[in-house]
Amino acid sequence: MKKKRALANSRWDGSLEDSVTYSMAEEITREIDRSIVWGVLETDGWVQVNLERFQNNHHAIDIREWIEDKCQGKHLSSGSNFIFKDPRDATMFILRWS
Repeated sequence: MKKKRALANSRWDGSLEDSVTYSMAEEITREIDRSIVWGVLETDGWVQVNLERFQNNHHAIDIREWIEDKCQGKHLSSGSNFIFKDPRDATMFILRWS
């Protein structure tokens, strides 16, 4: 992490605008990568479920605990977006949380 931070600092002159721009570019890159990977997984039969948003932090924790306890197959999450390998897990998730 220190190496990455040092590299980031060497690229920019240290202004706030450059720092914000760099952070936003990293976030966009991560989102594009996630979108591509999840698209490939969907073509392989995985089911994506997008919640509108979490009600609060407790809601997010409850959902993540429920997933760990109830889901049988593999799953991934990013914010309030989830993808499940087993369609039954996705169905139970939708019934419980949507």
